[in-house]
Amino acid sequence: MPRISNVLSRRAVEKALCTISELSWRVPLGIATKRRRASSWAPGKPSDRPPRSAIPLGVPRTTRSVCPNCVIETRNAVLEGRADINALKRDPGVIAAEIVEEAGRVLIRKMCQVHGPFEDVLATDAAFFWRMEELYPGPDFACSGDDLVHDHGVSSVRYGRGAFLVFDLTNRCNMKCWPCFMDANAVGHVHELDLDDIKRILDRARSFKPRREINILFSGGEPTISPFFLDAIRSARAMGFKRLHVATNGIRFAQDAEFAQQAREAGLHSVFLQLDGVSDERNRHRGVANLFGVKQQAMENLANAGLRITLQVTVANGVNNDQVGPIVEFALRNVDRIFSVVFQPIMFTGRDENVTADRRYEQRYTLSQLAADLGSQMSTEWEPLRDWFPTAAISRFSDVLDLLQPADSAEGAVAPNEHPDWGVMSPLIVNRRTGFWVPIARFFNLERFNRDLQIIANSGRGKALTYMRLGTAILRNYSPDLAPSGFSVVDFVDLFRQCSARTRIESPNWERDERGTGQWATTIVYGQWFQDLVVQNLAAIETSMTPVATQEGEIPFSAYNSLGWREVVERLHSTATLSEWHRKHGRHAIHANGSLVQIQDVQKVYPRTIREVPVIVP
Repeated sequence: MPRISNVLSRRAVEKALCTISELSWRVPLGIATKRRRASSWAPGKPSDRPPRSAIPLGVPRTTRSVCPNCVIETRNAVLEGRADINALKRDPGVIAAEIVEEAGRVLIRKMCQVHGPFEDVLATDAAFFWRMEELYPGPDFACSGDDLVHDHGVSSVRYGRGAFLVFDLTNRCNMKCWPCFMDANAVGHVHELDLDDIKRILDRARSFKPRREINILFSGGEPTISPFFLDAIRSARAMGFKRLHVATNGIRFAQDAEFAQQAREAGLHSVFLQLDGVSDERNRHRGVANLFGVKQQAMENLANAGLRITLQVTVANGVNNDQVGPIVEFALRNVDRIFSVVFQPIMFTGRDENVTADRRYEQRYTLSQLAADLGSQMSTEWEPLRDWFPTAAISRFSDVLDLLQPADSAEGAVAPNEHPDWGVMSPLIVNRRTGFWVPIARFFNLERFNRDLQIIANSGRGKALTYMRLGTAILRNYSPDLAPSGFSVVDFVDLFRQCSARTRIESPNWERDERGTGQWATTIVYGQWFQDLVVQNLAAIETSMTPVATQEGEIPFSAYNSLGWREVVERLHSTATLSEWHRKHGRHAIHANGSLVQIQDVQKVYPRTIREVPVIVP
């Protein structure tokens, strides 16, 4: 009884604080124009940002897309020497496309005068699609002084800082699996960045405004087989980049615990670990018989090295969409090791570019399907129209953190600003002790909080008043009666620290702050859909938050892998033909055709099952 009484008393105090905060928020403060001056990292004042209308939204609407067949013809002409690289910039096959709603779905339709009609689905739930667009905060600053990095014509990034800068260290891979957006191990040349290339590209990444605190993501192919992998990490760290990640299949980390330690010592911060399901059987389409065991051993070695882990999942309808719930459950059960989950619906490029229309329709998976599948597969209520937001909503928080920095700050916070049709997220909190989890929006009005953040950022107040208004906004949007058992308003302090460290490095303990030290951990589930030729929207790639860093500049990931840029850049800057590489370096191991990867016994690495996680009702 005393414990229940204490909880009720605490809730009463929290409700009173929330009521006071609601009243305080309504006191008008006006705008401190002297704080709205330009920052050294930005190309202008906050008011100089493009209007929301700069990015076309709404249904129905007309946008610019491409004819898939025309793009392939243009790419082939460049590769065969019948046209130069400027053909990709000018017009690789641009045509108009209509985005329409029919029978509760959102479709993209387009007509090429030479190759005929094309159609595909953008959302299986029009209401979800509408909500993401309505909550989109608008584009970030327009890029300036960026001719060296964004000169790609219709494929150019035009707005924002981005969130990740992708480095393909090599197009070689130690697997030959499906799906593969780049057709690794199936082209006749090797494209591999050397250390000088890497340093030049890193230096160029800071050459334009808005300057950013960017996440570097070393990728491939399989980046860990690059001879420059550890040196690339050391070089990036020496140049001042701290958010250093690698996207990997995990094989080398599973086989060599010392390699994980070496990567950490070199400066690696986290690992994006590819995973398609929570059993060997549900990963078998990747061509390795014991792949889930490999992932578990890799996670064990990575965690022991102190590296943060994000699960990166390619989802194909009818292949592994029934695994999205179990994967999140797996991540939440291991929240102290697994930081977040990124689901990436299949993009039909690379190895999958030439699939039949029937197969494409069958396997197409949308972000609205992801939200619906997670809602139906999980044990806790998870509502698509309450708990999901465009990834760009995070930029509202970044705007406030920018305001708290000195005007002469060299960099802006990490601010993902991608188009809402292609990037969504849902923040959760997880009790580290019990495993109980809940979407934050269940007890916190995240939608209104984002509007409050915009007001705070636009007001341009000093540091003390900004913190006060931020605290008021948190309290007025908090519903104590809906919060999970054991959660109190005090826990918001640690959650704030976690969210701040995700977007701004302010202290030498930022990695610890990012993980959190309290009872509750923040986990964000992302949906990141990259555009292939059929669903390409050229207006959307202008806000790409994942450009690929190449010798030819920073190219939006969707354009790089679908509009022909990868093939052309790799050919222009190829290291050697495949046969030449083999003669000089020998053949590296490729795990395929159901082979086994030799690893240690991992039966005791992750022993807890879904049924063993206690379910605690708040």
